[in-house]
Amino acid sequence: MNHKIAFLANLLALILLTSCDEDTASLGIVDKTDLITSSEGVFDIQSSSVLLDSVVANSSKSYFGEVVDEETNTSIKAEFLAQFHTLENYTLPDDELIIKNSKGELEADSVDVRLYFENYYGDATNPMKLQVYELDSTNILSEEQTFYSDICIEDYLPAGARPLASKTFTPSDYTLPDSERISTTHYDNVRVRLPKALGTRILRAADEHPEWFVNSWQFIHHVFPGLYFKLQSGKGTMLTLDVTALNVYFRYRDAEKDTVYQAVSRFSATAEVIQSTRIQNSDLTALLDASKPYTYLKSPAGVATEMELPVDEVFQNHQNDTISRARLILTRMNSLSQSDNVLPAPETLLLLRKQNQRSFFQNKQLADELTSYTTYFDATYNTYTFSNLSRLLSYLHREKEKGMQAEGLTSAQWNAAHPDWNKVLLIPVDVTTSTTSSGVSTQVSINHDFSLTSARLVGGTEPLKLQIVYSGYY
Repeated sequence: MNHKIAFLANLLALILLTSCDEDTASLGIVDKTDLITSSEGVFDIQSSSVLLDSVVANSSKSYFGEVVDEETNTSIKAEFLAQFHTLENYTLPDDELIIKNSKGELEADSVDVRLYFENYYGDATNPMKLQVYELDSTNILSEEQTFYSDICIEDYLPAGARPLASKTFTPSDYTLPDSERISTTHYDNVRVRLPKALGTRILRAADEHPEWFVNSWQFIHHVFPGLYFKLQSGKGTMLTLDVTALNVYFRYRDAEKDTVYQAVSRFSATAEVIQSTRIQNSDLTALLDASKPYTYLKSPAGVATEMELPVDEVFQNHQNDTISRARLILTRMNSLSQSDNVLPAPETLLLLRKQNQRSFFQNKQLADELTSYTTYFDATYNTYTFSNLSRLLSYLHREKEKGMQAEGLTSAQWNAAHPDWNKVLLIPVDVTTSTTSSGVSTQVSINHDFSLTSARLVGGTEPLKLQIVYSGYY
């Protein structure tokens, strides 16, 4: 038996040796005639300006005011509505400790709403007037809805609604002493006094129905539906609001110290509840002029740049090649205006398929480096650069090939049936990131940019250039 095993082993070795001798070069060694080569190509991209009539208004900030973009001579107006968040299971001090009115009833001392902001655009001395309305308690803003920048706020006001209060102010509050106003600890805010009856209603609800304060949903649906902030007059300033806070003031007694303290119940508009800004742009159709050698980017909810990617041309005669790199550089043109109040360029751009515009923001997606990409403005070179769109081009090419086969269409027929298949949009966005202890940064959220931005990009009648590097075996 051992002799047989040895014989078979020797025979197998001889067979393997003979096979290797016949074609040694094919085993893991590249023949001189089978080399990896590379080539390059440059392709034109056609671009145009398109309107963003309304966009998903998912923002942790609110915007208020009206300004004119002096470069385009267009105006942007922003108003907002907000719900208010309560701490879970919020309770008042013991009833016997709260200072009551002359009838022995709970009564607020006062109530106000404050709009806190660090940043604004425009004139700090510009007089502005706002009005505050309470929202309709029978038509509550639902967290299951998606709200857009063209929200009809009037739908959420009760019939015949009248303002709770109004306030004329300037962004820089000159009613304060200079030492306080310019202090590093001062947080700019607009304070609007509201009717005391509103505060009293909230205090009594907390006392009589603590179950309405177990969470924000109960508070909003049973106690206070929220407020609408309307711009009554004033053009020249836009506030970026960080926090909107509703404060109800009352007094209570410390039984041990026999001291009366001023207390405040605070409810804030935060990410846990709905804030929705309505954007009203003046007529922007003049910015869509296709006879210009540029396109526009404009936020909030203004204008995007649409591009048609030359997918067919890129893959023509390169069916067996791989796209190693597909670089696109977008150049921002200098402003046409000589004014010092030129709107800044968008800081971050999102490139995504045109057909995915709504679903991307509705579903709160992130850039996947396949069908969506982000890039940042390079102020040094005045450019935005997408360093490699190769995966997107390959994805679109495969999609078309499979679609043509499944639908039995020629290339021309596919293009006619799917006119947006190779079109993408450039949209100003606000990206929130998170950085780990090791320094790795990841995207947490991407929302439409609601700040004031504007830029002209080389394009339109001046085709953009897509730089392609191919690699393949020959």
